Amino acid sequence: MTIPHANLSKIPTMSRCLLSVAVASSLLLTACGDDDNDFNAPISTESPTTSEFINAFSKDQIDTLIGDTADTPDAECGVTIEKVSYPTVGAAGERTNATAALMLPSGDSADCQGDRPILLYAHGTTTDKNYDFAQVGNTQNSAVGEATLIAANFAAQGYIVVAPNYAGYDESDLDYHPYLVAEQQSTDMIDALESARDIIDDEQDNNNANYTGIEDSGKLYISGYSQGGHVAMATARALEQDGETVTAIAPLSGPYALAAFGDFIFRGNVNIGATRFAPLLAIGLQKKYNIYQNPSEIFTSNYANTKLPNILSFGELVTANKLPEFALFERTPSNPTLVSLPPSNLPFAPLGFDDTNYLINTDFRAAFIEDSKANPDGLIPTVMNSGKTAANPQNPLRKALKDNDLRSYRPNMPTLLCGGNQDPTVFYDLNTGAVNGLLRAANLLDPSAKNINVTILDVDATNEDNRPNQPSLVMIGKASMNAWDIQAVTNDVQSRFATKVQSVQTTAYTEAYTETYTKALQEGKSQTEANALAVESATRAAGAAFLGDYHGGLVSTACTQATREFFDQDFSASQVVPR
Repeated sequence: MTIPHANLSKIPTMSRCLLSVAVASSLLLTACGDDDNDFNAPISTESPTTSEFINAFSKDQIDTLIGDTADTPDAECGVTIEKVSYPTVGAAGERTNATAALMLPSGDSADCQGDRPILLYAHGTTTDKNYDFAQVGNTQNSAVGEATLIAANFAAQGYIVVAPNYAGYDESDLDYHPYLVAEQQSTDMIDALESARDIIDDEQDNNNANYTGIEDSGKLYISGYSQGGHVAMATARALEQDGETVTAIAPLSGPYALAAFGDFIFRGNVNIGATRFAPLLAIGLQKKYNIYQNPSEIFTSNYANTKLPNILSFGELVTANKLPEFALFERTPSNPTLVSLPPSNLPFAPLGFDDTNYLINTDFRAAFIEDSKANPDGLIPTVMNSGKTAANPQNPLRKALKDNDLRSYRPNMPTLLCGGNQDPTVFYDLNTGAVNGLLRAANLLDPSAKNINVTILDVDATNEDNRPNQPSLVMIGKASMNAWDIQAVTNDVQSRFATKVQSVQTTAYTEAYTETYTKALQEGKSQTEANALAVESATRAAGAAFLGDYHGGLVSTACTQATREFFDQDFSASQVVPR
């Protein structure tokens, strides 16, 4: 039996709480600016590169950690976890430090020794200051799910993994995080990579047993999920601009069309997780672009002084009235600019509004919308100008979003873009779809784009009958010449995804039905009445579970599987720079 997806606009308080818990547990997450920041300044010697041993896992222990997950193969290698501390810069070019997980394969297998590829991995959005990718298997740290997934799928398969925690997290001294500031985040990633390579060389010279038996092969892969999808793409662009060779990249479910995404949300299409993302984005962009004089210009009085990242969890911040759970905007504004906006067609968008307890000041939203009408983006509200960014936005936030929009980037290395079309957090058609359209047009019309080699995979085929003109697999340029059997991988990934969707929905449906039916009988309802109440409640619960697990659970694991198989191709030797 297929359980229908619920209309979240009709979900009552209890089921909204269920959605909140699901989202909180599953989200990992995902004009010219001021280009005078000195991102290329010499790295400060005040924050030396260091490393410390964190943990080591055998193959069996890795398999136990990942559990019975069909998307992840049995471990070929043990994994040693080191934490690297390294110098980097903030959004304004200020010197700071950050940490990264360095995962090293170990064992006697040929897959775990000798020349090994490096995966540079960018994690998803989190408000948790203590997020630490080195805490593989540690359920006391919020990074455990994503970190363990990457360790099992890559380090345990023979990759050296470098996964920055980013400036502003873990032991970083920076008191904010430069969220989606493309220049800073790519600099941070490259600083982590170079520092990890230095550590590997130094520790091998010192005969450190954790580093013996492996060498950096020169193959460099870049991937990341949600926020990390944007970061991975920005990092590939930065390395390519610097003349560095990257073997292949897989940005996953990222907000690549950042400016259009912002316009779409401000028009009332509020995504799930918006009250996490908006403060991180405003605080991070502020340091480079000076968007406001005071945070109260953007945020309502309850929330103007909330700092992110924070040592409190998102749930604790909501309980402490430091952030609203879902509501980004005022529900019934009187401003005529906002009143004239059409209602959103997204079933969950009503959760993003409240009469009194909302995050973004109505006047700030209205000014943003007025500029979007005067200087429209090429995707919003209709596609024009080939879907490119707005030519000349004047609103400070819109200018900053444009400066960090990645639609103009044409990767010259083999690329996999992966996501799910029903994603309620990072809208697939607006982001991955926009890149798809622009790259396909470039491949057809622009002779200079001859090196395009992009595969685009939508892991969600459960609603393909409703998307007849939206293929779930698109190969652009040289992608059809790639060595992997992409159709077989697609079929497998989509089949596993559909099975997991059914499991998530069935579990939520069954639990809610049983609870509601039992309670109704105890309250004196007839069996017919109890059944009707239970079906209604269970259907809502199944829909909430589907949306709550979609971005941070269902799609992330499916795209990780596809990425692993994509990277396992035998790429051309011309894409490898010996070290």
